[in-house]
Amino acid sequence: MKKFILTLLVIVISAGTAFSQEKRTLTLEDVIQLAKDNSRSAKLAETRRTFGYWGYKVYQAGLKPQLLLRGNFPNYTNRSVPVTQPDGTVSFRSVNQAQADLSLGFQQVLPWTNTTVSLETNLVRFEDYAGDVSNFQGDPFGITIAQPLFSVNPYKWDKIIEPLQYEQSKRRYVQDMESASQQAASLFFGLLDVQKNLEIALQNEASALEVNNIEKGRYNIGTTTEDELLQTEAELLQAQGEAQQARLDVQSTSLSLRTFIGLNENLEIELVTPEDAPVFEVDFEKAYQYAKDNRSQYLDFEIDRLEAERGIATARARRFNATVSASFGYNSVQTNSIGDVYDPLNTASGGTFRLNFNMPILDGGRNKAGMNQARASQQLTEFTIEQNQITFEQEIATAVRNFVQLKTQIDIALKRQDIALRRFEITNSRYLAGKVGILDLGNARTSKDSSIRGYIAALRQYWNAYYELRTLTLYDFQTNTVLYNPLMEYDPKTDSAIIVESK
Repeated sequence: MKKFILTLLVIVISAGTAFSQEKRTLTLEDVIQLAKDNSRSAKLAETRRTFGYWGYKVYQAGLKPQLLLRGNFPNYTNRSVPVTQPDGTVSFRSVNQAQADLSLGFQQVLPWTNTTVSLETNLVRFEDYAGDVSNFQGDPFGITIAQPLFSVNPYKWDKIIEPLQYEQSKRRYVQDMESASQQAASLFFGLLDVQKNLEIALQNEASALEVNNIEKGRYNIGTTTEDELLQTEAELLQAQGEAQQARLDVQSTSLSLRTFIGLNENLEIELVTPEDAPVFEVDFEKAYQYAKDNRSQYLDFEIDRLEAERGIATARARRFNATVSASFGYNSVQTNSIGDVYDPLNTASGGTFRLNFNMPILDGGRNKAGMNQARASQQLTEFTIEQNQITFEQEIATAVRNFVQLKTQIDIALKRQDIALRRFEITNSRYLAGKVGILDLGNARTSKDSSIRGYIAALRQYWNAYYELRTLTLYDFQTNTVLYNPLMEYDPKTDSAIIVESK
């Protein structure tokens, strides 16, 4: 009775699990689109794109004027402090005071010359609680100009490098999305491969059971030997084991694909085998040119050169630097009314001029060593760029060559599969008619299974090479479409990429 109840529970639970699983049929295009929408790789690409956008906005904001409000209040003191007397002695006096200051002004950097211009007004209030005194003083208006001399102008270099880095981030986003497509295609064919293996294993299991039953009947009437009967029983057990292993492979591989494209774990996926590989021409020169025009790596070369040149300029500027600053404005006398601070009768014009410089007389060869280090770094950068350019070109050439050859391999694999399937059908019919033995049937089945797996493997290699070529060039040779649009911009309002017709 207990055994019966336990068996019933297992059946009910198994049935509930089976009914709870939703089945969904997906094509290669479906899987790739789901990967672009849901995969962590796509989300990471979007995050990098957003980071690049806001980094560029920080640079642009640094070129705009700033309205600054500064203050310090209250600055309160209630203690004994040392006060130097006219005769040079020190006397400790009790102080109960408070001071507050507030300033408001504009600040603008002129990027052409690295000049900082400031317009400012400020107010100071002093309160002596012990003497019941309250005073105000301020500068109603002041202008200050600060100009570094001989130093590197960071805005000059940022004007060149920052737009390139932003352009680089946009290109990298498209590349990352294509990489996600390539990974999705690899997972698609990984699952398709094990699903085909399961399909083959189930067919072989059913066929082995049929052959075993046939051999039992022939053995009973004396037309086959016990040795052949035992062989069919062994093949049946092997087929059953392979079918069970194939089921486990499908479960684990399906989980990997579902996790990547963001589908429910209880979802059962059935993949549709691509009917054929599209035929189109891929020219190396065209592919290489699109790679140079669209890939973010090609901007790396230019940015690295500029960074090396900036390093030379920075090392040269360290030898001597100076800053000239000048200010002019109106300041008020001390008064006990805040309104009098801005009274023209209480204000007077004034200004300051300052030259700060730093010129080493004896530096132990630091500047010379710094310049030589910067030049060596520039040479190393040029050498690295040359090597990367060669690798870049070879990578494109290899991808194009592999893609062209893989199309031929698919045609061969498809013909081999058709021949093997036809041969198995004929051999199976002859076996049932008693004209061939078990070994001939087993060889035909093995050839059939191998040809099916070979065709799936050829498709997998082809589509992986196709998406690799798209990632390397950001160009779709099948539709003759450029995948990267320079007018693409990130829209923070919709958190998506949009096309801006005019920039």
